[in-house]
Amino acid sequence: MHTAEIDFRYDWVSLTFHALESGFTSIRKKADAEPWFDGLWQLEHAEAILGIAFVVAQTYILGTVDDLNEIRKSEGKSQMDKVNCYSDSPKKLPSGVSPILLINSIANYYKHHDEWDRWPTNLTGETLCNVGIGEGTEFPCYVAATKLWAEKKIDNLKNLLTLISEWRKYILSKYK
Repeated sequence: MHTAEIDFRYDWVSLTFHALESGFTSIRKKADAEPWFDGLWQLEHAEAILGIAFVVAQTYILGTVDDLNEIRKSEGKSQMDKVNCYSDSPKKLPSGVSPILLINSIANYYKHHDEWDRWPTNLTGETLCNVGIGEGTEFPCYVAATKLWAEKKIDNLKNLLTLISEWRKYILSKYK
């Protein structure tokens, strides 16, 4: 077993997601205490938590491709393209998009959307549009999360952790 096969990222991602989940608890407490803190305010706050969670997930995903390529290199195999890995998933969304490609795209959105003069026509923009997220979408990270797991469990980031860790197992077993 290569050291790259050991999922050393899992613990820090899990810990980070757990910390982010405390933000959802704060949102609920504020909503209970402040009548003006309605659904729109709650979504504003949740959008930031989810955006950060997607960036953390993106880091994990990229690290997985790096691990895969480290294994492949040690065995004299050619490197895998990260977008091909992101697009490969045992389950696709109803739109046909891989959940991992959506996670990568929404993380890119969260990191860079303030820099955009217009909606991008690159892979990020195309992927988001393919799942119904566009320039007019009010809370894109929230919408992306509802595409990936049940809305009633939106505050349970273990859903996101399960998606990325299961994909890691899949991609390593398929391509190493």
